[in-house]
Amino acid sequence: MAAAIKQEPRDRAWSEICDLGLQSHVADLDAHSFCVIPPEIANPNGLADRMLEALLDIAEKRNGERPDLETGATHANQPNMHFGAKNDRFGRDELKDQTPAVAPNIPEASDSPFGDRMHSIFFEDEVFADALMNPPLLAIVTYLLGYSAVLSNMGCWMKGPNKSNFPLHTDAGGMPSPLPTMSYTAQCTYLLTDFDREKGATAIVPGSHKWCRNPVGIERDLSHHENAIPIEGKAGSLVVWPGNAWHAAYNRTAPGLRVSVTVYFCRPFMRPLEDFIGRVPQEMIDKYGPRLPMVLQQGCVPGYASQGDRISDTARAERVIDAFEADVGVGGLRDKDDQFH
Repeated sequence: MAAAIKQEPRDRAWSEICDLGLQSHVADLDAHSFCVIPPEIANPNGLADRMLEALLDIAEKRNGERPDLETGATHANQPNMHFGAKNDRFGRDELKDQTPAVAPNIPEASDSPFGDRMHSIFFEDEVFADALMNPPLLAIVTYLLGYSAVLSNMGCWMKGPNKSNFPLHTDAGGMPSPLPTMSYTAQCTYLLTDFDREKGATAIVPGSHKWCRNPVGIERDLSHHENAIPIEGKAGSLVVWPGNAWHAAYNRTAPGLRVSVTVYFCRPFMRPLEDFIGRVPQEMIDKYGPRLPMVLQQGCVPGYASQGDRISDTARAERVIDAFEADVGVGGLRDKDDQFH
């Protein structure tokens, strides 16, 4: 029997885009630096509502009170903190009239431009595996980063009424300018509540991914950037932009909460923010198939402490890559000169 002919990764990636009706969204990505995939495509089986309910439970468990979706009072005027700091809302009322954090050069800025950041949510509820393996998300990520793209991190952002804009920046993985012309990272954001300017939407500068550099100085100040626009969408939408795109977030002036889940991807040679290697249950792999361990870094070889580690880690990565290639019928995932590998 003749061996099955393996499809080129580029051809299969485009076939997936076409099968899902995502061609216009890919065009938006290329021309405008972002796309908004509507709920009728991006929100199968009530995915957004299921994520929102799970996140309300997680927030209540972590913070000691259930978020107030209607008024946003639980998250209003949160203190400004460094990334990774505990979400402590002590002193919220005392901070509400102080200087907004509209630019990074305002040291007295007080309230948080991003609200409550909940990291490491993936294993908290199986709905997040559903979100990760959602076909439209994976098709767009594959278009940007190739089949070997890995999850860098998944987290939730809950923001109530506040005064501070989140300054313009890229998600290019900390790379200095000039940035590469092809994507090395991609940010995917599930909107779990409606997004518009008054509700604290993400801001983006259309076409900025083509500039291949990070914003500097006054360029980071959203209030001074006339070309920035709000990304608007209904709850259940999926927003995607390449890592080079200049983006920020407007302050929220409306009551209630802005809730989103960010699913951040990178190419496998980059250092992810979260470590999933060796932590993925076999029953999860059995349920979601061979791409799940690829996305969750099992096809990568991390830093090693011994020759034995190097040998065993490489063998594990090779098994994961082989299983994925056999399952989807593509080859060349070890070809470092193919951006779709």
